[in-house]
Amino acid sequence: MTLNREKGAAPLYSQIVEIIRSQIENGDFVKGEMFLTEKRLQEIYQVSRITVRQAINELENEGYLQCARGIGTTVVYGKKIDENLKNLVSFTDEMKLHGKVMNTSYCDMALIRAGKSVAVQLEIEPEDECYQLTRVRSVGKEAIVYSVTWLKKIREYPLDTKYYMESLYQFLQTDCNIKVVKGRDTLEAVAATAEISRYLAIPEGVPVFKRVRKAYGENGEIVEYTICYYPGDRYKYSVEL
Repeated sequence: MTLNREKGAAPLYSQIVEIIRSQIENGDFVKGEMFLTEKRLQEIYQVSRITVRQAINELENEGYLQCARGIGTTVVYGKKIDENLKNLVSFTDEMKLHGKVMNTSYCDMALIRAGKSVAVQLEIEPEDECYQLTRVRSVGKEAIVYSVTWLKKIREYPLDTKYYMESLYQFLQTDCNIKVVKGRDTLEAVAATAEISRYLAIPEGVPVFKRVRKAYGENGEIVEYTICYYPGDRYKYSVEL
């Protein structure tokens, strides 16, 4: 493959990164398989070993490759699930749209005191009670989202986790006669804390998507306040304008 070696062109290692990144995202290299050796990359691109190592290090930092001494370089990037931010849907429905089989690998439901920060979001007093639902939703064995949802106590909700293993919105509508009709999402990129790392089984400090949602019922009253964390290498968002 030909690299641009003219004066003013991007560094050679950067060009290699762009080419390989595109190849991996297009499926030319599959997650879990061994990647090309440094020697082979030198032959393909006609560059030095240092240049190849720079490119490999960059791709490893971006989450596309993983290097292990004595083993070699492995492709670790998998095709990301792309959520189109157009309609308010549950995680279960998101996965169905992509043909993914979803499961809940961790679930906890508790009745707690709201505290100052949650009370502000749920528009209640800090000493008021609310429900806190903590879940990890997965596709296969890979955790896709770690979420903490606070539900306003507009009625009594069961504490038995069996009610929350599938779609929360479906449960609210079918069992509680509460239909979520609108909401607002706020997105930002953050580094995984020790807590996030533990639930998503990812290294501490790696980039994750943080999505904060406030959702409302048909009467305009707030129903939920949720914070979700998605691994940056398994999820992406697109917005239809």
